[in-house]
Amino acid sequence: MLQTFFIPEVTKLHKFRSIIFQQDGAPPHFSIDVRQYLDNHFPDRWIGRGGSIRWGPRSPDLTPLDFFLWAH
Repeated sequence: MLQTFFIPEVTKLHKFRSIIFQQDGAPPHFSIDVRQYLDNHFPDRWIGRGGSIRWGPRSPDLTPLDFFLWAH
């Protein structure tokens, strides 16, 4: 999803270099390959476990879609 859709579309934006990517809490999204991919496309600009911007692991702000879409 990131490679085929999100990255190609978001790089077209004028302010791409100021975008901060926020990773969700799914365990597969923390593999070394995913973290390296995010480091390459969002250097020092992504939030998540192992990311350059630290955020509390159980913070309700970390995964707002979990609370909005799934009502958790």
